[in-house]
Amino acid sequence: MLARLLLTALLLTMFICSGCSNYNFSRAVYDGVQTRDQLQTTPAERAGKPEPMNYQQYESERNR
Repeated sequence: MLARLLLTALLLTMFICSGCSNYNFSRAVYDGVQTRDQLQTTPAERAGKPEPMNYQQYESERNR
């Protein structure tokens, strides 16, 4: 129960602070997922695949 309360408070704080700062939450999530994917694959698995898009390329493709 305490963990759920703390998680709710943390999420509420993140949403409030994200509106009043220059922090781009969606960019951080995108970069975090890309980093996690890169860390979970071996160099041999990444050898034949193209380099993943950076966030700016992702945003331009998404807005098309």
